[in-house]
This record gives sequence, C-alpha cells and structure tokens, in this order.
Amino acid sequence: METETILQIEDACIAFGEDTLFSGFCLQLHEGEIACISGQSGRGKTSLLNAILGFVPLKAGRIIVNNILLEKATIDHIRRQVAWIPQELALPSEWVKEMVQLPFNLKANRATPFSLDKLFACFAELGLEEEVYDKRVNEISGGQRQRIMIAVATMMQKPLLMVDEPTSALDPDSTDKVLAFFRKQMRKGSAILAISHDQGFAQGCNQMITL
Repeated sequence: METETILQIEDACIAFGEDTLFSGFCLQLHEGEIACISGQSGRGKTSLLNAILGFVPLKAGRIIVNNILLEKATIDHIRRQVAWIPQELALPSEWVKEMVQLPFNLKANRATPFSLDKLFACFAELGLEEEVYDKRVNEISGGQRQRIMIAVATMMQKPLLMVDEPTSALDPDSTDKVLAFFRKQMRKGSAILAISHDQGFAQGCNQMITL
C-alpha cells in the first residue's frame, strides 16, 4: 500500500555568510517512518529542523511538508503540521502542570484541546508516574522532562514530529520505552524526524543519515 510523503527535502543548502553547513541534502520521509540524523557538532542538524519550521532560510533547495511547499506565505500553515521538541526547552514555567499546557496555547496548536487523561496515558507508556504532573520543573530530572515533552508533542497529533536528542538524558530502558512509544505514533500515521547520537535509538529507526 502506498504511503503518504510527509516530508520532502530537495537539494537543500544552509549557509551563514560564507560558511556553508551543508548542501545538496535530500530526504524523503513517509507516514509511519522515523529518520535519525547524526553528525558532528556544527554540521547544521538543528539548523535543518529550524529550516523546516521556517526559522532559518535555505540558500538553495526546497522543503515540502505534508504536500505544502515551504515559502513565506505558507510558514504558518507548515507550523501547524509539525510538533517540535528542541534539545533545550525554554518554557517559562515553574510547575510541570503549567509546562505541559503551555504548548496548547500557541497559535499553531489551539485547535487541539489539552486532555489530562490522554497525558497520563502517555505518561504510563513512557514510564512516568502521574505524580510528576504536580511537581515543580526544577524537581524533575532531565530525562523526565524529555519524556514529558514527548508525551505533550504527540498529543498534538501532527503529521510530522521533530525531536532534537530525545534520549540524551535517558537510560537504555527508558530509551526502549521512547522508541516503542514512537512506533505506536507511527502506526497512527505520523512521521518522525530525530537528531540523535544514541546508537541504540538510531538502530530502531527506518533511516539513519549522517550530516
């Protein structure tokens, strides 16, 4: 059965001044697939994710998300197709309960209501206790924070999920739980693009790409 192409990148080039991070980059990601990008620091991995969201311009090439060509007029529409978890979260929240609800107030996500029942169901699959919901953000570990935001991002039910180093603070058991959770989202039709240097995580992906 033919699957829908969720992300298509054609001959992409990102450069800052005379410093070219990469050029001629191509990627095709279908629904139900997960691709892992790795590479040395400074090669443009995070810049690529920012380019898909329209935050970093391409010097050459084009990006198509869910059949929408990325250009100035379509940036808002593109962002509504994508759930994004950056490596460093800069959410101005003191409490976890505030942190998990904040993304639902963003313009691109307002069509999706927050559900505590759905959040706790995701927590259970990711090995998180419900009690973390009532904790202060500074009381939880980096690994717990990563899994919490993975849960929140998947609740958005976007065609494309992008994650930057989703397992960097996780032990092997938690990494396996995250991979199993991602596979469940993929069976629902999502495509996932991840940046990761975790070999255990990368080996569970459909595509492994080095920048």
